[in-house]
Amino acid sequence: MYGGLLRNVLFPLYETRLRGRETLKALEELERSQWRSEEEIRELGFRRMLAALSFAEQNVPFYRARFAEYGVRAASVKTPEDLLRFPILTRADLRAHGGELLAEGFTGRLYSSGTGGSTGEPARFRFDHRTYERRIAAAMRADGWAGARLGDREVHFWGVQIGETLLKKAKRSLHAVVLRKKMICAYDLSERRLAAVLDEIARYRPQLVVGYTNALYQAARYALAAGRPLPAPRGVVTTAERLFAHQREAIERAFGAPVFDRYGCRELMLIAAECERHEGKHINTEGVFVELLRDGRHALPGEAGEVVVTDLLCRSMPLIRYKNQDVAVAAAAPCACGRGLPMLASVEGRVLDLLVGPDGRLLAGELFPQIIKDQPTIAGYQVHQDRRRAITVRLVPGKGFRSETAELIERTVRKHLGERAEIRIQIVDHIPLTSSGKHRVTISEVPVELSRGSAS
Repeated sequence: MYGGLLRNVLFPLYETRLRGRETLKALEELERSQWRSEEEIRELGFRRMLAALSFAEQNVPFYRARFAEYGVRAASVKTPEDLLRFPILTRADLRAHGGELLAEGFTGRLYSSGTGGSTGEPARFRFDHRTYERRIAAAMRADGWAGARLGDREVHFWGVQIGETLLKKAKRSLHAVVLRKKMICAYDLSERRLAAVLDEIARYRPQLVVGYTNALYQAARYALAAGRPLPAPRGVVTTAERLFAHQREAIERAFGAPVFDRYGCRELMLIAAECERHEGKHINTEGVFVELLRDGRHALPGEAGEVVVTDLLCRSMPLIRYKNQDVAVAAAAPCACGRGLPMLASVEGRVLDLLVGPDGRLLAGELFPQIIKDQPTIAGYQVHQDRRRAITVRLVPGKGFRSETAELIERTVRKHLGERAEIRIQIVDHIPLTSSGKHRVTISEVPVELSRGSAS
């Protein structure tokens, strides 16, 4: 009863009438537009891309200067291929030119946020509330694909805000209570804490569970090992970290519900999400323009390419052709669900998650989950490659761990990177999380450019 009251009366009254926000209007538009043909949606995205380019050129000092430096004009863009002549925005640009990226004449309130710095390059960015409303609407549409509705009970196994004032913390807590979103900190993944988390989920009986991929996976592993049955939600949303097949299988078994994987970044929020068919991730094409770059061109379907994304909505601090250091693959076929939104077949992870051999060959970090999922005596792991290309594999031993397991891992890595690869196995007590509570499976300090096909 409360869910229907919140959905149909309280939230529209507060969000639309009292606060004057356009979240629900934007959601209605997205619910309609997703069923347009792929050709129509691509055309809509491209028109919005042209508008974003034109606005940036006329109103943002950084782009005005950078476009002139590259000798390009927004008016000259006729096809997506013409975008390849335009400059890329990097995280270093965000750090060095934040003030110049603000639009001239913008008078509304700006909100500040930042990247977590898990790649060693934290950066600050700003956005306006109108942009935020539309981003929230895109996330709400994706929630619907996972079977959720506004007012349903949700558990968010997530990071917590650090350093908040008591007032801000109280407001955030009240907001979560009203929307029936129980927030559970995902930083502590000890067995004692995981047992308490499962107790909270069992008591709350959520219709939707949302969380960091690895945190949900660890909770699922613990539930399966302990024989802990959980009340089945309609769906489990994994995000913020790459989801591997064995993790999906474990989470679905433990929670008794399908997994809906999502892809996004803090700078733009949702980029793409799975629907009920699980055939890839639908790109939020009404809000972001995604390019996948390889060898100086747009990658073909099935090819891995570096993600370059443009925010089509923000006019306060627009991010144009922003390289977020991820790698993804475009799908070759549309989804059978009938939505016209273009698809990503997979998100391969960060460029920095690729390891580089002595001869320049690249090794995807996915190798390690594939090796270690069959090694039950390993409780945790992390792979680190320094700038000399030396690799340290950190292992947290579990019950029954033997030295032969470490030797097997070393032999397997060497087989893929070559005998000259410098590989060291290090036994540790625990693997630290990043400052935002995520778990980095692989960390590489060797810069990789897919456009060159080799490491620099």
